[in-house]
Amino acid sequence: MIAAALAAVPAAALTAAAQEESYLLLSPGTPENGWRAALRPVALLSDSALVRPLLSGLPLRFHFELELWHDRFLFDGLVDQAAWSLILYQEPLTGEYNLTRSWELERDEWLPTLEAASRALERWYMAPIQGPDPNTGRYYYEARLEVEILSLGDLDELQHWLRGEVGEQEGDVGGAITRGFKRLFIRLIGLSARKYEARTELFRP
Repeated sequence: MIAAALAAVPAAALTAAAQEESYLLLSPGTPENGWRAALRPVALLSDSALVRPLLSGLPLRFHFELELWHDRFLFDGLVDQAAWSLILYQEPLTGEYNLTRSWELERDEWLPTLEAASRALERWYMAPIQGPDPNTGRYYYEARLEVEILSLGDLDELQHWLRGEVGEQEGDVGGAITRGFKRLFIRLIGLSARKYEARTELFRP
């Protein structure tokens, strides 16, 4: 998977695009790092509408999508794209938080408090997209982040899918209906997905 190349990097090593009061920061990178973009989620766990279900035992999924675009006169061209996810949930017996990254499932992280979980989540992530070649025109990055509240069944199915296992047998109509009702219930009580977007300014490599 492309996302296997992701790595957390210090915020000081990057210059973020000006995105005031944003929950998603996006940097186009620098000439020194080959114009590789980096993303950082910000203050997501300060949203009580997300913290309440998390403390009630419902997992949160943070799904990132990143695209590199070539600025052209008529129609911009998509150069490359990548997607990856983070899963955060609270273990009810210990109260600790588990953070799993889709590119390193075997290295999940246990965190003692909500504050520690927030710090682990809100890192700069170097994108698994190579920057554009020098002197080839103007470019920009676009990023999207969707935060979704999952049921425990959704979490189990997603973990199976991330490991390349089959999530459900063909013809499992009852299971599909049950999951549909769970998602409908989550939306009815006001726990719909949060969606955020960010875009860099044009840059020339």
